[in-house]
Amino acid sequence: MFSAAGLVLAGLIIFSPALLAKETDKKGSTKSDQEASAKKKAAPPATGSLAELATQLKAAVASGEMSKEEAMAEYKQASGGGGKNKVVQKQTTSFSMNLNGFFIGGKEDDQGEYQASFIIQAKDKDKREWPRVTFTGDRFRSQFSNLKKRDAVAINLGEETATKVAAGGKVGKGGGKSAAIRKGGLDSFYSIVIGRLKTKDIELGEFTMEVDYATLNRYTSLRIKDEIMSKTVKVTGVSGQFRDNLLLIKPGQTLKVRTSGYFADSKTLAFAHKFNVLERAVPFSPDAHGVPPEAFRGFQGSLQGKIVEVGGYEVLLRAEDIVNVGDGNKATDANSIRGKLVRIGGFYDDHRDKFSELQPSDIIRVGVRHANRAFDMFGVTDVLEIIEQ
Repeated sequence: MFSAAGLVLAGLIIFSPALLAKETDKKGSTKSDQEASAKKKAAPPATGSLAELATQLKAAVASGEMSKEEAMAEYKQASGGGGKNKVVQKQTTSFSMNLNGFFIGGKEDDQGEYQASFIIQAKDKDKREWPRVTFTGDRFRSQFSNLKKRDAVAINLGEETATKVAAGGKVGKGGGKSAAIRKGGLDSFYSIVIGRLKTKDIELGEFTMEVDYATLNRYTSLRIKDEIMSKTVKVTGVSGQFRDNLLLIKPGQTLKVRTSGYFADSKTLAFAHKFNVLERAVPFSPDAHGVPPEAFRGFQGSLQGKIVEVGGYEVLLRAEDIVNVGDGNKATDANSIRGKLVRIGGFYDDHRDKFSELQPSDIIRVGVRHANRAFDMFGVTDVLEIIEQ
């Protein structure tokens, strides 16, 4: 994926080896280096990750985890439509987001903007050809303040995070082996986790909580959810205004936080730096947090109700009416959701513009489909209408 001309990710710049070679040419490299650089520029983009994505999406459709339309939209977004550059506007699947690498330092550029640079571990390549990633923006200054030069990190491009995974990792001979990185590696866990605050460290941007509940979706793992339920875990990587939010929450109070990953060895969750959530919450109960009744799982059709929360391409809806029941409905009692909360996600692509207009207390009519009964979240389908009050 790094042999193409490079990617731009909302405040995150990814430099490929080809771009690095181009920069070397400008500074006066040798003729042999320039010839090698030209060969690299002419090489076609790698296609392995797209092929792997296609295989996983086909499996997801076959298992009923997602619709054919959702799979096609995700593949189209990942492939970037065949252009040289691609703007990533939504989270990709976990296997394409996580990379192993090493921190190589942070500094300010000529305009005074902070830049944190990382080198990405690439198997079967000389270390001099490993690609680099640069996160640009002042918000990354505090986010990466705990990293030291040559620290081994797990980089999540979708969440724009880089988290230390092994102490003393070194780029170079004898250091930073992939086995050491995997031992403490970051597993994707994109979830809303709810629990009671136990301790906090505002300066470090971390806290511990006893977990009462965690949402489950195709970007999370049931194994991880089962592992953290009713346990005390640490959450790290809190920065910016969310440190202020944490400051206002007292030990024993309930909070909810959006996470991006989990380190099993240290029982540590990583704070998600995309569609951020870290705030007080009411003590957990299924009804208060949108856990659907068992009789409503498998529902397909349209609902009408009032929005309670909106953000991150998700809404929490209080269902007031069952507009219709679709042919694919598998719920045993569709009316069991009346007056209760249901969490609905996937408001991108066709619904992106209309979703941006939604506000809490809006009445909407929305088509939903529960593709996997194990998940608590429903997916939006073809209908999204704002009802005038």
